[in-house]
Amino acid sequence: MKTKNYIALLLLVLISVKTLLVPVVYLDFELRKEYIIQNLCENRFKPQMNCNGHCYLAKKLQKVAEDNATKETQKQGQSIKKIMEEVFDAEPLFSLEWAYVPLATKSTYTFLTKNSVSIATSLFHPPIV
Repeated sequence: MKTKNYIALLLLVLISVKTLLVPVVYLDFELRKEYIIQNLCENRFKPQMNCNGHCYLAKKLQKVAEDNATKETQKQGQSIKKIMEEVFDAEPLFSLEWAYVPLATKSTYTFLTKNSVSIATSLFHPPIV
């Protein structure tokens, strides 16, 4: 095979790893189901709940989702900063920072600013005599 084929295969594998992360968690759960039910399940001492390790699976899936969301917000914040630096070719007047705030059931994003000084108050002021 040529080096182009190796590079293409490597890129395909790298892309597949990210997209197959959730199915790998499910596969891990299915392969180790008995062990998870007997040792890792939070409700293993309450058989009437019929949890069967689903609490463990839910925690793992939530952790994967939060990790992905955190990485994406960091990437977005860095790309916005890079664009601001390229456009203004200097230190920007203000900087933006995205923060992921996990809720019990929903994922939301909030908008934070580092400097609370308004652009209008810094630009529009009476002349200094």
